[in-house]
Amino acid sequence: MQGLWTVEFGSTLGQFGSGVVVLQDGRVMGGDSGYFYTGTYTETGHAFRATIAVTPFVDGVQSVFSTLGKNLQLTLVGTLSTDGASATAQGELSAAPQMRIGVRFIKRA
Repeated sequence: MQGLWTVEFGSTLGQFGSGVVVLQDGRVMGGDSGYFYTGTYTETGHAFRATIAVTPFVDGVQSVFSTLGKNLQLTLVGTLSTDGASATAQGELSAAPQMRIGVRFIKRA
């Protein structure tokens, strides 16, 4: 899974967004227009799991995460495609476990 990925995500609340993430040596680093992401991931075969801190750096920016406060933790469970060029995942935020987040990853480099 190592590399540079673009991500598109949506929530069960009907909010959508996109960003970039770098996955390298079990670490996640990335962001979007108002939040940065840091965390860890593990992979077993084509399955993966990630725990990501989602932290705002621009106040008031519209985002899937904007109504949920600061310093959020996102847990994702997903599957890498057989060719390794894409992945999908489902997850939840610690601050709103009833809200589901879907994420689509496209490998860019």
